[in-house]
Amino acid sequence: MGYRLLCLDAGFTLLSPRRTLADALSDVLVQDGHAVSEAEMRAAWEDADRWFWDEYQRPDNDTWSADSRIEEYWRTYHRALLQRLGLEAHREMLDRVLVSQFAAGSWELYSDVEPMLREVQAIGGVTIGIVSDWGSNLRGILAALGLDPYLDFVLASGAVGVAKPNPAFYRMALREAGLDASEAVMVGDSYRADVRGAWSATMDAVWLHRREGMNITPADEPIPDDVLRISSLSEVPAIVRAGGPLPRGAGVAAHAAHAAPSA
Repeated sequence: MGYRLLCLDAGFTLLSPRRTLADALSDVLVQDGHAVSEAEMRAAWEDADRWFWDEYQRPDNDTWSADSRIEEYWRTYHRALLQRLGLEAHREMLDRVLVSQFAAGSWELYSDVEPMLREVQAIGGVTIGIVSDWGSNLRGILAALGLDPYLDFVLASGAVGVAKPNPAFYRMALREAGLDASEAVMVGDSYRADVRGAWSATMDAVWLHRREGMNITPADEPIPDDVLRISSLSEVPAIVRAGGPLPRGAGVAAHAAHAAPSA
């Protein structure tokens, strides 16, 4: 029996930024008469990125459970980046940076998103929901990108007051669908937030690892080997049809072979 609830992360699972954070910031700086070399921007971005992941991985981090804290988080991130460039981060500049990077038009869908959603929807009897560390504006972004017809609910951490990897976040999804954890699977690009978080709520999970060097696992940590790993959302419908329980560790390869569509 297949899964009856498919939970999906948003950022870097369904949504990709149209431009990198560095490119968007560079445009704002050019408007203000600041010329920054590519090498300078790269060095500043790497420093800010290290701060981002250190903060995101902090065990008691509750940033993502409120819109106000999410906004301040991103302001601190860009403030650190600008200071690394030797520039003063005026509030007006930070306002423009955030608008340029986090408006609905700043995001686009990966090419495998809509085909996957159509195929899962066609299975019948499968609830599809979003469980994402994001502000309350997530619903508007998803609607602007045409995803409303596929989604039964959207849970954005900033709107509901709880964030990953807290199991309470995933239990909200189960309540929305009226289903048990054994009937649900979570798919996302963050091993810590999506995989470990779903497991903590006794849900199955799949780690989306689109390409080497693009994932939420810090670069100095080994690639997890205890989870079913996929490289494209095109693999999701077969997993939904096959259902659980989804093995961990030694059983992962066997389940991947079982779930793969026949030729």
